[in-house]
Amino acid sequence: MNNLTSPTTVLSGMVLAMLVACASVDVSAPTGVETSDTTLTTNVRTSLANQPGLNPADIMVEAYDGEVRLSGFAGNREEAEKAVAAARSITGVKVVRNDLKVREGQ
Repeated sequence: MNNLTSPTTVLSGMVLAMLVACASVDVSAPTGVETSDTTLTTNVRTSLANQPGLNPADIMVEAYDGEVRLSGFAGNREEAEKAVAAARSITGVKVVRNDLKVREGQ
């Protein structure tokens, strides 16, 4: 029997083909490709929601061309700074504009 058509060679080729087909594929955006404004807004909101002590319902997030604007209210200055840091931590955010107001007496 020819070595290229032997059952072992054919089976090995099929296993190799399946492994290649099942290999993970990197679907992240290539370097230099900007993240959409909608994706940035969603990612920043998710990051804010994961910050202990922040009330993300009081913070509005807008994104345009990599610039993120935070507006609304923070309970104190530390919360406002935490929100800005959370926004800056998101890949694709170029600038964070902090328009948060600190609630008086808190």
